[in-house]
Amino acid sequence: MWRRKKFIIINLLTVILMVGSIGGVALAQSKGDESEEPRTLIGRVSVILAKDGVNVSAEQLQDAFKKATGELRAEAKEKKLQALVNSGKVTQEEVDQLQAWLESKPDVPFRFGLKGGHKHWGIPRMRSLSK
Repeated sequence: MWRRKKFIIINLLTVILMVGSIGGVALAQSKGDESEEPRTLIGRVSVILAKDGVNVSAEQLQDAFKKATGELRAEAKEKKLQALVNSGKVTQEEVDQLQAWLESKPDVPFRFGLKGGHKHWGIPRMRSLSK
């Protein structure tokens, strides 16, 4: 007797859960009109700029942020490598070799944790960095 009640209760709760989730998805899709505020930072910035009279799309802002980020990373890399050369840990030849190797690599996304972690990051080891 208890098994039958347990079976009915579990099935009833499953049906209620499924109907509720399907209804929630349908309700969320019906509210997704274009007049909604954007949910990303870039989208909100473009809306704020549009209100101020500057017409910049979210795609243009995203491209500008990517370009600025790339430039900042390149500057930081150059400063770090120059500091290593100035401290005598590496020579300018080794830095040139490293930069040539980095430029020859294909542009593929970098993923952490593959092939056993930090041992296989794909960065060439320089003997003078381990001093």
